[in-house]
Amino acid sequence: MSQSDLWFVFQNETLLLDMSLGYPRVPTGVEISAIGLEFEIKHLIGSYHETSSFAVQARPLVDIELPTGFIFLPIRQALLSFSDDHIFYLVSRGRELLHWIKRTQFCGCCGAQTRSCQDHPANACPSCHALFFPQISPAMLVVIWRGDEILLGRSAHFLPGVYSALAGFVDPGESLEACVVREVQEEVGLCVKNIQYFSSQSWPFPSNLMLGFFAEYESGDIQVDQNELEDAQWFNIHNLPALPNTISLSRRMIDAHVWFQRTRQ
Repeated sequence: MSQSDLWFVFQNETLLLDMSLGYPRVPTGVEISAIGLEFEIKHLIGSYHETSSFAVQARPLVDIELPTGFIFLPIRQALLSFSDDHIFYLVSRGRELLHWIKRTQFCGCCGAQTRSCQDHPANACPSCHALFFPQISPAMLVVIWRGDEILLGRSAHFLPGVYSALAGFVDPGESLEACVVREVQEEVGLCVKNIQYFSSQSWPFPSNLMLGFFAEYESGDIQVDQNELEDAQWFNIHNLPALPNTISLSRRMIDAHVWFQRTRQ
């Protein structure tokens, strides 16, 4: 074990971080070993500044006291506390791979115990030879614009006052653009046009890939589906509500659109 290996230690829906310096720091393998944590799964997920990084599924703490400043933070809170895109990527990758490993320990076809495949990033069944690759669920984000306004919505689980881009999962057989049209119609009753792709981001809850789009308003009045959203409104780009964390794709999309509109004026 290298002195500088990073261990992303997950337990249930939390991630272990060192907050003693006032900002989140991922502990090293040496630090984790000194604590005496036991773990179920350890999986190489990449590197950080030429340092190996591992995702670790820890067993429940039993008679173990964490060092001062070390705490298990909820994964969503931990993820949004980082400003480093590569750490964000490693947390997402680690969370998704651990979720996949735990759920493919047995073959879904014949029930036999699977084994890690040496030639592919997959679990293989030694009995029926089925392969189980990590599964990713694509979902779209869309910022709808109308002149100097953008349409944002909020769900009940958002922090108070926070509004974000609309979101929804892609249906089987559906294109991303068709998903944007359908989800906007279902959630807020609007028709959109001129759909343009912006960027993507992993979102490991549990294994989503968010794909961001801009769309121009075409017609309709806001009719909020209360099963999906708590509220949705048009906001002037010069008077926006509280927004998501700056590392999130939704916030990057909103900031990019506002910057573009302001440079045109």
